[in-house]
Amino acid sequence: MNNDTKKGVFFGILITIAAILVFNTAQIGYRTLIKKEINYETKEKTIYNLMKDNYVDDIDENEIYEGLYTGMVALATDKYSRYISAEDFESYKISTSGNYAGIGAKTSIDPDDYSIYIVSTYENSPAAKAGLKAGDKILKVDGTVVNYDNYSDAIDKIRGEEGTEITLTIKRGTETFDAKVTRGHVDVPTVGGTVLDNNIGYIKIEGFESVTYDQYKEVYEDLRDQGITSLIIDLRNNPGGLLDIVSEIADDIIPEGIITYTEDKNGKKEYIRSSQGELDIPLAVLVNENSASASELLTAAIKDTGKGIIIGKNTYGKGVVQTTLPLNDGSAVKLTTSKYYTPNGVCIDGKGIAPDIEVDNPTDYEYTTLSSNKVTCDTQNDKQLITAINELTK
Repeated sequence: MNNDTKKGVFFGILITIAAILVFNTAQIGYRTLIKKEINYETKEKTIYNLMKDNYVDDIDENEIYEGLYTGMVALATDKYSRYISAEDFESYKISTSGNYAGIGAKTSIDPDDYSIYIVSTYENSPAAKAGLKAGDKILKVDGTVVNYDNYSDAIDKIRGEEGTEITLTIKRGTETFDAKVTRGHVDVPTVGGTVLDNNIGYIKIEGFESVTYDQYKEVYEDLRDQGITSLIIDLRNNPGGLLDIVSEIADDIIPEGIITYTEDKNGKKEYIRSSQGELDIPLAVLVNENSASASELLTAAIKDTGKGIIIGKNTYGKGVVQTTLPLNDGSAVKLTTSKYYTPNGVCIDGKGIAPDIEVDNPTDYEYTTLSSNKVTCDTQNDKQLITAINELTK
């Protein structure tokens, strides 16, 4: 190989190396300068600036970030986890406490015309004392028209400081009138009971809130004083609630042993156990497809320990536990942090609990709801209740 050829090869190698370096440098520059959206923080700022600069109307920065937090939790986790804004967190704390200052009325939305109406008033509540009745439609709250779109705002407005007054515009039949209601302390009834024929006690539990265990004890002791010899616990349409509260009730019912145990993502198990002492009379438990979470935990503990007979429909199938984690600005994140297992080591998540005796009620059957700690049962048409009565009187 002559000198000219050697020089050509040498310069060719140099040019190739330089080209590779230029290409690699260009790739790095492309990734860092052009494809900055790979960095999530940069992408978020880029989208924000695009909206601010190009969107035809004004942008509310707070709404943008509230939406970002909401989507972050909702899209990356399960259906039970969620971000709770500071405003909503105040309502959430009220809903799980079971007590608040307000008028003491249960409301809902009429699916036919989307109007707001009173389902029931709690016994001795400000609403009851003001003469409000089930079926009354709420047209205005302190002069503000109430409708489907501002329903949550209206409910928040009805709640308020104890001793203050609110004016509700009510429609009852063809009559429209203003009712002044003085807000007061309200303990939401979550447990009600009565004595049926053959000395059968009946207890309805609508949810497991902070007031529920005390209400359960009061109702149960009242029924025992009336001489009940067996018991029906109705958990139908009970969506669940607080783990510590349902565990206290389970402790009063099942024998000494495991109520449930939880397991987190790292395999750490925590056991909740019942102490000595248990229910000493025959027991039947009513469940349906809307019995979920804590109500399933109680059902499973009773079924696995053989403490009672389960009647109704397969339950919802929520076998996970949520923990609410407050943030410094008053908002919170509610996250699924563990799964819970029955005393026999079964996680019912997605499966539910099969009843010992399956019984249907009509799909449009109206189940008992509570307005006080006293309740009236439908012993003529409630097939699930009738089955329970028959089992306890065999």
